[in-house]
Amino acid sequence: MAQIFGLMTFNTTHEAIEIKELLRQYPEYTTSIISTPGSISAGCGMSVRFNYEKKADILKLLSDKGLDYQKIYKGTRVGVKSTYAIDQ
Repeated sequence: MAQIFGLMTFNTTHEAIEIKELLRQYPEYTTSIISTPGSISAGCGMSVRFNYEKKADILKLLSDKGLDYQKIYKGTRVGVKSTYAIDQ
């Protein structure tokens, strides 16, 4: 069965850490900071993985706080293989 998740990329490591620290305060978002997968081109090597079902809530929170990200990807994991599609 496929697992769906969100992946947020950033222009700088500072942005990634700042957003991860903010989202850590909301356990329902189920976030973790990971190395940006090699198949994704991003400004920095860190990404935030999150509960895709909470994407709208997360984006509203970031907008309200004036925080930026580079791109959002929808990830699909089947077994040990993950694939990514640009979502926003």
